[in-house]
Amino acid sequence: MKRPLSMTIIAWFLIIFSLFGLYGVFTMGSNPVMTKMLAEMHTSLLFQQVWGTIGCIVNLICAYGILKGQPWSRVLYVGWSVIGIAVAFFTSPMKSVILLSVVILLVVGYFLFSLKGNEWFAARGLALTREEG
Repeated sequence: MKRPLSMTIIAWFLIIFSLFGLYGVFTMGSNPVMTKMLAEMHTSLLFQQVWGTIGCIVNLICAYGILKGQPWSRVLYVGWSVIGIAVAFFTSPMKSVILLSVVILLVVGYFLFSLKGNEWFAARGLALTREEG
C-alpha cells in the first residue's frame, strides 16, 4: 500500500522540527532570551535540556514508525504530546505556546487516526500492532 501524503508530511514535520529542537536544546544556555525565560520557569537549564532532548528523540522515533506504518508510533506520538503539554502547562510562562501545541496535536491526531491513517497503520483506535486480515 502506498503511504498517504499526510503521513509523509507529518513524519517529515516531526523530523525537521526535532532537528531544530535539538539545535535549540544545545544552544539554549548561550541564548539570552532563553536564559531570561528559564528564570521565569523556575526550572533548571539541565532539566530543560534533558526534557527537550528526550522529546526530540521520542518524536524522531515516532516519525520513523509513521513512515514505516507502525501503529505504536501514532499512540506514542499522542501520548508523549499529552505528557509534554501537561509539563509545559506547569513550567512555561508562555501559555499561548501551549495553545498552539494543543492545536497541532489535534490536527496531527486527526490525520493519524483518520480512515486513511487507519488503513496505513492497518489498525483501529489505540491498537499498538497491525491487525491481521
